[in-house]
Amino acid sequence: MNAPTTFQKSVIIAAAALIAGCSSQQMQTAPGPGRTGPDITASDLKTRLYAYADDSMMGRETGTIGNMMATRYIAAEVKRLGLEPAGDSGTYFQEIHATTARFTGGPPGTQRNVIAIVRGSDPVLRNEFVAIGAHNDHIGIRKPAVDHDSLIAYHEALDRLGAPAWDRNFRAKRDSLKSVIHINVDSLHKIRPAILDSIANGADDDGSGTVTVLELAEYFATAKVKPKRSILFVWHTGEEKGLLGSKWFTEHPTVPRDSIVAQLNMDMVGRGDAKDIAGGGPYYLQLVGSRRVSTELGDIVEQVNAKEANPFKFDYQYDANGHPERIYCRSDHYNYARYGIPITFFTTGLHDDYHQVTDEPNRIDYDHMARVGMLVRDIATTVANLDHRPKVDKPVGDPMAACVQ
Repeated sequence: MNAPTTFQKSVIIAAAALIAGCSSQQMQTAPGPGRTGPDITASDLKTRLYAYADDSMMGRETGTIGNMMATRYIAAEVKRLGLEPAGDSGTYFQEIHATTARFTGGPPGTQRNVIAIVRGSDPVLRNEFVAIGAHNDHIGIRKPAVDHDSLIAYHEALDRLGAPAWDRNFRAKRDSLKSVIHINVDSLHKIRPAILDSIANGADDDGSGTVTVLELAEYFATAKVKPKRSILFVWHTGEEKGLLGSKWFTEHPTVPRDSIVAQLNMDMVGRGDAKDIAGGGPYYLQLVGSRRVSTELGDIVEQVNAKEANPFKFDYQYDANGHPERIYCRSDHYNYARYGIPITFFTTGLHDDYHQVTDEPNRIDYDHMARVGMLVRDIATTVANLDHRPKVDKPVGDPMAACVQ
């Protein structure tokens, strides 16, 4: 996408002023796309993600108008689907007020979680919750803008070479591609000017998790038979600023914290091919933290997966103590685990487009993403129908202590 002209900038500023003047109640009544169905499908996920990771969201950075627009979209959808509001003052929004050295806030309404509930069917167990979450933010606008063509050409050349970023043995071959890429890109620029891109759309991070949670919300909202426990949906803000939204929610929960029996977190679930990650493929999925609080929850995840028509091949290597990526400490599930809530983190892993302007909807594997959604659906249903809470059998330390993997 081209860098905005002066006219386009004026339109953005005018739109921002208009949005900022709307009340939270007005925001949540905005119409959703209305083109999805109750089943979790690749088509529905694609419809949602092309809307959610569109340039109009301006990268969804917490504290910006773009994130306000993104959370407005989520709230409009859950309202359309008839979910119960579980935010502040009867709305779907929970404003966060935390500040850190990395984040000092933004205009009112630009740093908020979106929270909604599908009530369970059991008159007693419906007061307990299986939480399903993702993060609604990304990193916003990158400065300076970069040549989108060059990045895409580089990644596509790597794909053809079979030289994924994770395989350092291909470093020399990747470097040898640079001259060829420059020739191709220079030829393209003779036809038209370079396409400069500054918007980090975050299609995988974490547009993929966000819209998969929306698909799950639609599934449970329209199900004729509801699970016994209630399903709590939380789209956290500020994950990219230091897990601020999930920290705020777990410290200021809108349902009793001890009523949450498990939390299932999805962050970057839209890729996972062999060109993205070592060992990747159509049934590749990383699990992190599934037995760190509750052995039973980890066992349930494995048992449910084994019954799927096409079970995933789970990769646990990133859950190892001392792993340098520290994935366990880097997404929203951790803020639940620190309070002794059993968690599982689902991800298809990091890749070349992570935090780049090339993380766009056309690079997502929607069939893979739909399979992740269906697995999480089946796990959530199983946990919600248990006659007991998943047993916490691992020690839980000081929730205010720094995370150590």
